[in-house]
Amino acid sequence: MAMGYMQDLFYLCIRISDRTCENGEGKKIRPKMAPQLLKLPTGSISRILHTTPSLSFLSLSKSPKLSVRWVKAQIHSPFRSYAVASSGKLQAPKKKRRLDEICLERFQQYSRTFIQSWILQGKVSVDRKVVNKAGTPVSEKAVVQIMAEIPKYVCRAGYKLEAAIEQLGVNVAGKVALDSGLSTGGFTDCLLQYGASFVYGVDVGYGQVADKIRRDECVCVIERTNLRYLSELPQKVDLVTLDLSFISILLVMPAVINVMKEEAILVTLVKPQFEARRSQVGSGGIVRDPMVHQEVLEKIIKGVENFGFCSNGWIESPLKGAEGNTEFPVYFSRTAERNAN
Repeated sequence: MAMGYMQDLFYLCIRISDRTCENGEGKKIRPKMAPQLLKLPTGSISRILHTTPSLSFLSLSKSPKLSVRWVKAQIHSPFRSYAVASSGKLQAPKKKRRLDEICLERFQQYSRTFIQSWILQGKVSVDRKVVNKAGTPVSEKAVVQIMAEIPKYVCRAGYKLEAAIEQLGVNVAGKVALDSGLSTGGFTDCLLQYGASFVYGVDVGYGQVADKIRRDECVCVIERTNLRYLSELPQKVDLVTLDLSFISILLVMPAVINVMKEEAILVTLVKPQFEARRSQVGSGGIVRDPMVHQEVLEKIIKGVENFGFCSNGWIESPLKGAEGNTEFPVYFSRTAERNAN
């Protein structure tokens, strides 16, 4: 049973001095009561004394005059941090960690977003009991199981790019790509599964990339890097995908052109909430007006074409953004002939 450090000392004093303590009402706590109050085997406190050198000084101590109420309060104290092993020695408690952290460590192929979602949905069990709070303390030795369908990609973004590839006829096979707005790595995961030979993943953030993507030999993760100020890559790329937030696509186009081959393709996820005027964005940062969607699409398509690209079509994403915004993948191509003109 867990014991507070102060109560350990208290009971050791009783055992050593062979005295009793009064609670102010004349009620005495006798030495032999200590193991009973703590539900410890008889003689365990004595063993603690003789096997713990750091407590040997207590042999010269006198019993403190403390109340029974104080003793019982210590049993439930938030400072309890020691346990008594069968040998009678004081032991540090087994460390516990958040459930979502343990899941991320054991199931590295999944992103934090997926894991936390599964926990909330009751699809994660600890020692055969369902736990639906991500912050639940869990023992390192606990058996943790995920009872959910295995996702195809490390995060939802992969399905957005997949829809664009399938519906717009984007050819990814064998291409070297740049994925900007890497985040967890959904776009990169999709590119690799559709045959991309190598992917440079750029993100302004840090530590968000799923381990599955980070460990892949066909991926170079470039974190803490704003695409707008990216000057070069080890090689020119055939394909660029953009999944950006809090910045307009048009602001990064000079950098995109700088790292692309003369003949290349661009797939960008247009997010109206970051392209529309402030007055056009509704409550919660959501753009609900279809007319604004159309206006934003026309602005982005025209703007990108001014950089020497040709628009090959767009679709409405089958999945909405995190806050519920409608998003639009747009497919562009760039040719040497068009750039020459």
